[in-house]
Amino acid sequence: MRYNPATPHAVFGIVLFLLLLAGCGSGDMRPESNEPGKPMVSVASPQVKTGKSLYSYPGEIRANRETELSFRVGGPLTAILKKPGDTVRKGEILMQLDRRDYLDNIRVLEAELAGARARAKKSAADFKRAKELLKQDVIAQADYDLARSSSLSADATVQNIRAQLALARHSLEDASLRAPYGGTVTAQLVENHEMISAGRPVMRMHDMSSLEIDSNVPENDIGRFMLSKGMKAKLRLPSLGNRFFDAELREWSTEADKATRTYKLTFALPAPAEGGILPGMTAEVVVSELKPAEPVTTVPLSVLAADREGNSIVWIYDEATQTVEPRTIETGTMYDDDNIVVTGELEGDDLIVTEGMHSLAAGMKVEAVKTPAATTSRQQKTPQHISKKKP
Repeated sequence: MRYNPATPHAVFGIVLFLLLLAGCGSGDMRPESNEPGKPMVSVASPQVKTGKSLYSYPGEIRANRETELSFRVGGPLTAILKKPGDTVRKGEILMQLDRRDYLDNIRVLEAELAGARARAKKSAADFKRAKELLKQDVIAQADYDLARSSSLSADATVQNIRAQLALARHSLEDASLRAPYGGTVTAQLVENHEMISAGRPVMRMHDMSSLEIDSNVPENDIGRFMLSKGMKAKLRLPSLGNRFFDAELREWSTEADKATRTYKLTFALPAPAEGGILPGMTAEVVVSELKPAEPVTTVPLSVLAADREGNSIVWIYDEATQTVEPRTIETGTMYDDDNIVVTGELEGDDLIVTEGMHSLAAGMKVEAVKTPAATTSRQQKTPQHISKKKP
């Protein structure tokens, strides 16, 4: 897992902590000098790196679609047809409410509709006769208007009952909970014969035909990503013997999380035919499609010290005089778990004191042991003594 880059303020705090540790620590692990009174130190050159060739971030597998299901209507639950773990097809009934009240309501409305249609038919006939009588000046205009309004009102009543009947039939359909898509039932949240209210979650399901994983990328890394739909990545699953699976970038956030200062990237992969990958498994997303990075100079975090003004310094060894001098540098972000990016007057052939720097003073003569590159004590390779030059 990759180290989350530290801010300059956090790095400054780490440096101060190292100074305090140096002041009270008695376990200095530097090599013993062959010359009494002359301390021995380990030295190495800073490393110039062009950036990592890949980044990895942790995440958790989840199904492409996850749904919490509920009824749109209420009533007593009479049947649970599917249980957790069951595979279902789209439209298949999962649970059933008591349908009797909804059927009775439909019958009532159908009867009302039949009566309304009969009244509308009579009103239409009355209106037709009123028109003929008005032409013959047999009835008054007011009688004609009454017949007309009665006919229109009867027609409107028919339309209203038809709409109520349609709603009643929808409610009857909604008394059956159906799968919105093909997938797997993951949870049953109620028991049979309970009184269910509309909108109450009763079951959960998901679709595992496609899987997703979210990764949070630090703001210092996101600039190297070539963000585009379909960007390739590898997914490593420790639970499956560190097997790798191909994944693609599906979506990403263009706004950093205010708390973590990270950007969420969502990668997707088809579920393997042999199965084995389940939602909730931990995984690691490995991304190698990166933009070229500018070279940076790094040193081990452990070599940093601070002067009296709080400036970050490193101790530089001079081979000609066999003395050490402090040099002020500026620190950047963490490059990895052990090394930090630095800027300032630091050359690639400078020799930095990596061990034994806690008791040094400016101009002090030391005996140096050279290591191949600036490393931490746990990374150091076989040292080489720097021979004293003969005048």
